[in-house]
Amino acid sequence: MIQKINTDFCELNLYAKYAILKVFENVFYDIDKATIVNQKFKEYFQNKPFVLITERNFKHEVDLNLYNDKSIFINNLKGLAIVSENPEERERAINEQPLFENSFAFFEKLTDAQNWAESFFR
Repeated sequence: MIQKINTDFCELNLYAKYAILKVFENVFYDIDKATIVNQKFKEYFQNKPFVLITERNFKHEVDLNLYNDKSIFINNLKGLAIVSENPEERERAINEQPLFENSFAFFEKLTDAQNWAESFFR
């Protein structure tokens, strides 16, 4: 890991080619929170392509309007991986996948998602 950022609603770990986002329990991840996180992505990755891995070990809600709001769209985000062993998260990911225009995957293990993210840049 190159940089770790903690906020009152999430933990963000930034690597050379990808980021891992862990939203804390009982948080409603909405446009305001996504804007804060996306600003960190812009500062860190600038215009370099990267993959976002969301590690969903804590129960939280995601505002699905995030996928449609062009004001927070990140051009250099090439893929999104959701990681969880919870079957409910898999169901939620199935609902989210059609809303995301780039590569999208679901994994039960973080290392599998990290390998998938690295494969974008080989």
